[in-house]
Amino acid sequence: MYYKVEGRGETVVFIHGLSDDLNYWEFLAANLKDTYQILRFDLPGHGQSELTDDVTRAYYIEDLKKQLDELNIKKANFIGFSLGGAVAIDFTVSYPDYVISLVVMSGFSKCDDYLKDILNQFKTALNVSFDEFYNLVLPMVLCPEVIKSNKEELDLLRQTASQTADTEAYIKAADVCLSFDIEEELSDINVPTLILAGKYDEISRLSMERELQGKIKNSRLIVFDNVKHNLLVGENNHKILDILREFLKKKVVSNAILL
Repeated sequence: MYYKVEGRGETVVFIHGLSDDLNYWEFLAANLKDTYQILRFDLPGHGQSELTDDVTRAYYIEDLKKQLDELNIKKANFIGFSLGGAVAIDFTVSYPDYVISLVVMSGFSKCDDYLKDILNQFKTALNVSFDEFYNLVLPMVLCPEVIKSNKEELDLLRQTASQTADTEAYIKAADVCLSFDIEEELSDINVPTLILAGKYDEISRLSMERELQGKIKNSRLIVFDNVKHNLLVGENNHKILDILREFLKKKVVSNAILL
């Protein structure tokens, strides 16, 4: 596992989504490391972490626990995006003594028929090429105006990512998601939990986020009305930073939904 540790203080662990890497969290990490110890890592086959043959749901959480133990991290706050959100939920259920608080961004606890269809579309595209996958997923994660106003940057990102993307790893990650179901265990989560969602998310639909919030007792749902799956866009970077600072400092939630 390739990882980065920065800063000092209470530990915050960031877990990225499918086809991303630890750089996804660069803005948040840079602005939180003065107050917290930040641990970011690349999931298997993502970024600079090698792909292993046994990528499974259990492998994700056991690999994470092994890394925490090697770094002598006994307790941490966990923040996960999409697939990373599912991993964070699973880890919280499996190893509650390690978890101080939980933040789930565009996450899910169960792969329903709708999500299965999306993930199978991802796999079909990935079997063709990374470019095919990128062109499929982009309008699902970003609103049209964001894509239009950042066309050159997004094209460059596609070109750069296609040179290093491990499509096999992404397919294996999609397979983990396809079999993911931890819905029945959500009521076991007792740590303060923050759920961040995009109102127009086409992957982890808002209805899924509402179900998460309804089944995790000590949780709060915040909905951003200007984004799809990828929440860290434009001014939302600063909004989410402020939300995380307040949450991590107080670790107190209410059941309010902000629109």
